Amino acid sequence: MMRSLILSVALLAALGACGKKTPADAAPEPAAVADAGAPPAMGADDPAGEPVETASVLPDPQTTDIADLPRTITVDNDTLKADISFDEAIFGYAPAMAMDVVEDARIRLTAIEEDAAAYKKAEPQYFHPYGLKIDWKLTGAAGGLAGLEGFQYSYTGGAHGNYMTDGRIYSTLTGDQLRLADLFTDPAADMAAQMNFIHDAIAKQKTIAANNPGAYATFLGEAKDAVTARDVLSGEISLVASTEPGKLGGYVIHFAPYEIGSYAEGAYHIAVPQSAFHEFLKPAYADVFGGEPEDIQRPDKQN
Repeated sequence: MMRSLILSVALLAALGACGKKTPADAAPEPAAVADAGAPPAMGADDPAGEPVETASVLPDPQTTDIADLPRTITVDNDTLKADISFDEAIFGYAPAMAMDVVEDARIRLTAIEEDAAAYKKAEPQYFHPYGLKIDWKLTGAAGGLAGLEGFQYSYTGGAHGNYMTDGRIYSTLTGDQLRLADLFTDPAADMAAQMNFIHDAIAKQKTIAANNPGAYATFLGEAKDAVTARDVLSGEISLVASTEPGKLGGYVIHFAPYEIGSYAEGAYHIAVPQSAFHEFLKPAYADVFGGEPEDIQRPDKQN
C-alpha cells in the first residue's frame, strides 16, 4: 500500500488537473450509523512514520485503487516545500470521498509548483522556496453523512503565508459532496431562523479574540452586516461529531482570515449545535443528529 510519496519538481510538472465533482441535487437517505495563531511549522519528516516510497508520478485518484492512494505527500527541494496528509479514517467510507480530497490536493500542488517554478525562472534573485501544507481530517460521521475539514496553508514569497480551513459535507454511501441546504426542509427560511444564533456566536468569539466583552454590541452589528443566510448556505461547512455516540452534534462554519476580521484575528470556526436547527432537518436526517458538538483541535490554533 502506498502511504507516502516524495516528488521532485520535474515530476510534479507532468501532473494534469482533473475535473471537480458536482454536488448532489438531493441528499441520500441515511443508512445505518457509521461510526489565529501562526500556522504550524512544516517539517520534512514523514508524518506517517513509515518507509518513504519514491514515485514517478502522483497517482490519478480517478483511476487508482483506493488502497494505493497516498496518505501523505512530501516535497522538499529548493523550489517548493510541501507537506500533505490525509486522515486514514477518510478512506473507510465511499471511495469517491477520499478520491475527491486527494484530487483537490493534487490540483493545488500542481498549481503552486508551476507558479513557483515560473517565478524562480523569471526572478531568481528574489525567489524564496514556496510552501504548501494541506491536512484533511474526518470531523464526524453518522447516518450516511460525513464532515471533513481541510487545513490549507500556502506561502508564495509575501510578508507572510495565508491559510484557511475548507469544510465539506459528504454522503458516505456515494461519496457525493453535499450542501448544507440538502439537510433542511426549507433551506432559505430554515437558515434565516438560525442567523440570530450564528451572529451571536460570531460576536462572542470576537469579544474573546479582542479581550473586550464591552464591544459585544459593536461586534454583533458587524456580524449582522457581514454574514447573511445566503453566505452560510454557500460557505465552507463541515459536520462535527457529537458527545452522544453514533450521532452528529452539529455543523461548523469556517471563516478564513480577512473574511470577517483582520489577519491578526485569524480564522473563525462557528459551531452550530444540532439543538439550534434540529427542528428544520429533513425527516431522513432527524435521527442522525443529537447531543452537543465535540471540540475539534485545529492546526491554526496550535501553539
